[in-house]
Order: sequence, then C-alpha cells, then structure tokens
Amino acid sequence: MYTDTKVDGHSIKLILDSKLAGSIITRQFINQLGYQVDCTTSARIIIAYRMTKTPIGEIDNLPIKVNGIIVPIKVLVIETTQYQTLIGDDWLSKTNIILD
Repeated sequence: MYTDTKVDGHSIKLILDSKLAGSIITRQFINQLGYQVDCTTSARIIIAYRMTKTPIGEIDNLPIKVNGIIVPIKVLVIETTQYQTLIGDDWLSKTNIILD
C-alpha cells in the first residue's frame, strides 16, 4: 500500500508495510534531501525475497508528513533504486494507523 506524501517538503509515494519492523530510506533520496547519516548501525535487514542488506547508517527523527501531520521517525539508510522510502510498523504504531 502506498500514499502520496511529503518528506521535508519533497513529494513522494510513501510505501506502507505493516510487516516491516522499522522504516527504510534510500541513500539517493537522503542525498536529494540534503541529510547526512546520523550514525552507523550494525543492523542487517531482510527485504523481499529474503534479500539481506546492510544499512549504511541511520537517521533519527526524519520528518514524515502525511495528511498535514508531521511524525518524525528513525530510518535506516540503504543502497537501492527500487523505492525511496518504506515505512514500517514503527511509524504506523506511532500514528495509530491500521492497514487493511
């Protein structure tokens, strides 16, 4: 499921995935936004089709705006060209959004 939204003023199609524990953003999109990785991480993530990725790092409190409401969230930064941002259950729980 996706929704049209803004991240720091940039319009994107935000992918919502309640099966994803955390939230992910691409390095390319972070560069476009002008953000820097806050810190490195030793986390490894499994994306679709059991593909394992090692994040470049993470950003705390990235402002995600949906329907006029800004909710900051920690995101892991990865290298991919398949999407810009995946929002997981961490953000959905903060906003009390339930996907059907």
